[in-house]
Amino acid sequence: MTEELEDRRSAAQDEVRIYMTEDIISIDSRASVTEAAQTMFDTRQGSVLIEKDGEYIGIVTEGDISQRVIAQIKKPIEVRAESIMSTPVISIESNKLMAAAFLIMEKNGIRHIAVSENEKIIGMLSIRDFSKYYVRKFSKRKK
Repeated sequence: MTEELEDRRSAAQDEVRIYMTEDIISIDSRASVTEAAQTMFDTRQGSVLIEKDGEYIGIVTEGDISQRVIAQIKKPIEVRAESIMSTPVISIESNKLMAAAFLIMEKNGIRHIAVSENEKIIGMLSIRDFSKYYVRKFSKRKK
């Protein structure tokens, strides 16, 4: 295999689309933080997108709940998810490389990033997904 072909194949294996979670978990903006937490628990996800009028307007993460509700001794059932969400939803195109996603996440201090195609969110990538990426990338030794 030529070096150029190997480089292209390797780059394709580093695309965000391969490691993202395709299930988009969302709740209505009027939902309580308790509902957000229950949804994350039920789906085993660390974040949930906030939806209003058919659009994703923000994201709530486990960290948001911990820092903006629990640490401030608020009652999660009384707090609307919309009031603690992070906005705007930061995204990356699905054909971009994992390294680019990591840099965007680091720059913005986030652990979850939406994945999009043609400006439509098609999945999510979390810091946990980088484990799969690094295992796949570095566990195979070149002969």
